Amino acid sequence: MDKLELQLRAKAIELLEEGEVSIIIGWGPGWNSTKATPVFARDGETAEKLIFNPFCFNNLSVYLPRISEKTAIIAKPCDAGSIVALLAEGKISRDNLYIIGVACQGIVDPVKLEAAVGSIDDATAACLEGDNIVVEIDGEAKQVSFAEVALDRCMSCNQQNNVFSDVMVGEPVQPVVGEARSVVPEDAGAAWWRGFWSKEFDRCIRCYACREACPACYCRDNCAVQALRERWTGPRLDAQEALMFHAQRAMHVAGRCIECGACERACPVGIPLTLLHEQVGKAVKKLFNFNVGEKVDERPPLETFRKEELESGH
Repeated sequence: MDKLELQLRAKAIELLEEGEVSIIIGWGPGWNSTKATPVFARDGETAEKLIFNPFCFNNLSVYLPRISEKTAIIAKPCDAGSIVALLAEGKISRDNLYIIGVACQGIVDPVKLEAAVGSIDDATAACLEGDNIVVEIDGEAKQVSFAEVALDRCMSCNQQNNVFSDVMVGEPVQPVVGEARSVVPEDAGAAWWRGFWSKEFDRCIRCYACREACPACYCRDNCAVQALRERWTGPRLDAQEALMFHAQRAMHVAGRCIECGACERACPVGIPLTLLHEQVGKAVKKLFNFNVGEKVDERPPLETFRKEELESGH
């Protein structure tokens, strides 16, 4: 157990024992050492299971709109950005929230890791050692550079040690240095994008796992996709219906998506949804000069109207 986890558990137990919160949301060991799982601690015994490592890829802020009691949440930069966005939209209360920030060097992409070392479902141990991820499979220790298997999002993150929080635990970290992989050719035009997304969405099984994992998709009980009123999409499993669903969801989270990649990691068929939301995010930033997750007191641009936007042609 490292120093960060000791501090994390000590702080969680302190908050619970002093009655400052009634629940702690964090990560704990999963069924596999390469896959941490969300943990909801209401007592010291459960809090002793809390961990933080490069395998904690879940964005825990997705649970906050469903909880009304006094809650503490452990937040890495992606989670913290989503928390700021939820606060800005008034979907959660700052008075009911205590944020324990953790510095984050980067998170492992399970797809990249499996391509590098083999089936991680068979892993019996996994850890970060220096600049490498070491995974033990069938008694053999396999080593791969952390930069090679980190999430693409981590390559461009500049918030490793700058987490919106009430308290920070752990020491400052150095960012993972590497290059994000791209499937998009430099000369990609409209025809290329149509062909690309048509092929990708043809694999969509409409399971809605992307929606369930997304912190910005909080209106699950009244989701426009499944509402009994206007039927924007039909039940058929084909590329056109899937395209309508994903295009509609992309527009709903435009200017609200932190690009954490939770939707893509939840997708059982591996559709590169982060790429779609990155493209929409770039358009929002260009049009409105808005960075999601930065300001608690600034609502998303597509939820507000400003006179200067009309005058500038936006």
